[in-house]
Amino acid sequence: MWFLLALLAGLAESSIKDCAPGSLLKLNGLAFWPDPPTKNENSTVSLDYSVPDGIKIESGKAVYSVTYNFIPFSPTTEDLCTNTKCPLLPGTYNQSSSSNFPDLSGSVTITSKWYDSIDNLLLCYVVQVKV
Repeated sequence: MWFLLALLAGLAESSIKDCAPGSLLKLNGLAFWPDPPTKNENSTVSLDYSVPDGIKIESGKAVYSVTYNFIPFSPTTEDLCTNTKCPLLPGTYNQSSSSNFPDLSGSVTITSKWYDSIDNLLLCYVVQVKV
């Protein structure tokens, strides 16, 4: 019985992690909720990050990649300053983004990479969800 409960619990889980330790910006904390996500309801990603002294980011791009049941989809790219207030000056920032979690079953991996205007990797995080 306990094995079955553990197996069922393992079927609906999520994780969020830094996928570029040592990148230009420092990720201090990451959160994803609700865990597990609820189909057709909002899920939120929260980032706590720092811009080091001497760095000023005025523009760049954000690249989002999605894999569903191990099948990759074409990445989407948008201007970094669309969802992030620019310029990014030295200091600590906390920002959240919410979107409707689709009615899916299986494994979903979402990777977000931020780049500056000359393609230096600023940060990267990956959300892995099993529903």
